[in-house]
Amino acid sequence: MKLKNIAAFAHNFTHSYVSFENYVDGEFVFKDLKALAYEASDKLVSIYWISSGQNELPKYTQRIIKSIEYYKEWLPKLMEQHKVELDSITELRTDIYVAANHQLEVRSYARDLNGKEYIKNIYEFADLLPYKEN
Repeated sequence: MKLKNIAAFAHNFTHSYVSFENYVDGEFVFKDLKALAYEASDKLVSIYWISSGQNELPKYTQRIIKSIEYYKEWLPKLMEQHKVELDSITELRTDIYVAANHQLEVRSYARDLNGKEYIKNIYEFADLLPYKEN
């Protein structure tokens, strides 16, 4: 088991999730995530990939739900490629939120079995245009 690989694994997983590769039903999933983040205002929109407890889930669109299902199927394969064992991670999530400066932010978060946290900001994500409310 290589705990040192958890940071890279979590970053790569989240980066892939918010990339232009995550395209479901004719649209980028990040478009829906972005709208959800702005709707949530100053709260985190978190996707819990691995969790040790009950978490309040936002009202995901069908596109986001489908995408989460696809990525949960891929998760064990990526963990294996990074030589990270499932039982070494107690929490894994992707956070999307609007920062105090009104910029959209994305970060990966993981916690290992020893309680160490791995937090990485993702600076490149599938964002084509500034958000405009309807």
